[in-house]
Amino acid sequence: MLPSLLRKLHEFSRRLVVRVVLIALLAFLALGLAKLGARLIPDGIDPFVGGDAVDNILSVIANSMLTVTTFSLTVMAAAHRMVSTSWTPRAHQMLLQDTTTHTVLATFVGAYLYALSAIILRDLDIFAGPGLIVLFGMTLLVVGLIVVAIIRWISHLEMLGSLINTAQRIEDSTLAALRLRAEAPCLGAHPLDPDTVPESAVPLHAPESGYVQTIYQDRLQAAAEEAEGRIWLMHPVGTHIHRGDVLARFDGDAEALEQAITTNVVIGSLRNFDQDPGFGLTCLSEIGVRALSPGVNDPGTALDMLHRIARVLLAVDGSFTAPEEARHDRLWLPPLDTAGMTREILAPILSDGADRRELTQPIEKALTALARHEDPGIARVARDLQSDQGS
Repeated sequence: MLPSLLRKLHEFSRRLVVRVVLIALLAFLALGLAKLGARLIPDGIDPFVGGDAVDNILSVIANSMLTVTTFSLTVMAAAHRMVSTSWTPRAHQMLLQDTTTHTVLATFVGAYLYALSAIILRDLDIFAGPGLIVLFGMTLLVVGLIVVAIIRWISHLEMLGSLINTAQRIEDSTLAALRLRAEAPCLGAHPLDPDTVPESAVPLHAPESGYVQTIYQDRLQAAAEEAEGRIWLMHPVGTHIHRGDVLARFDGDAEALEQAITTNVVIGSLRNFDQDPGFGLTCLSEIGVRALSPGVNDPGTALDMLHRIARVLLAVDGSFTAPEEARHDRLWLPPLDTAGMTREILAPILSDGADRRELTQPIEKALTALARHEDPGIARVARDLQSDQGS
């Protein structure tokens, strides 16, 4: 598991505005380097390009990049709407983390700002004489980056917003989260048994309603060590809680631990994929259920989602309830509820697909495979659902 600082930086970098700002800063940096490079060219050397040639290229970049950026934003918005309405609204979050789209759009915006700024500097005679050589070379480099970005964008548009691409990305993210929880079912903390929480532990109530999105367990451990206390988190990642519910209990320095818990247990209006494999599996299940609705009537998609769910669950060996070494010995967290998660994602598909002949045999095969899983929760639910199907 990555340290909290790296996780926060990674989450921050996946925002579109962050990449746009960074590449915009690189555009201004490129102009600054071009000006510095112009000072290295000896006086008396005539530039092999004229000012008109550079101005024409900059004008083409400025005009075309503004148009391309507007068009690309329209395509991105249309793809987001299509994913939300055609597959499941929850899958929209996956597109919000599409780094290829973010990088391409940021490149277009950065190129536009570079060209616009260079045109202004040219009108102010900042680049003249030998400096045109360096500006021309830097502009050609920007043109090369634009060509690469356009090629990436064309290749990316072939699958952007499609069911195959969306489902595959959800599956990959879910598998990564499930492997994390297989390695650390309690995120490196002690498994929580509510009956063993000391009565003297001070309750901390949730400041707002929402889902427990992320837990920065290493920072909570550090805060508990500094305060010489312990922390019992009462709700796992992915749980919806209401304002006033007991979020955690603790002993030790009350002021310091209250601040640490409210800061490092993130509550938001939506679930996310990073520490919550149940969310990704729920998205796949929702796509399958929508495909079985009378208005869509696409059992092939439901079958694909069933296979993906089974593939994710079977890709991780071992038991999620097996004891783990508590790397964060002052922290207690609820373990991953594999039984509840499995029932929640499979029951809707099995209920809607029970009367479809084309799904009967695949459902039976998937449940038989899951019934052999080493995790007792997954295996037990698969056997129960198998019995329900047979009755």
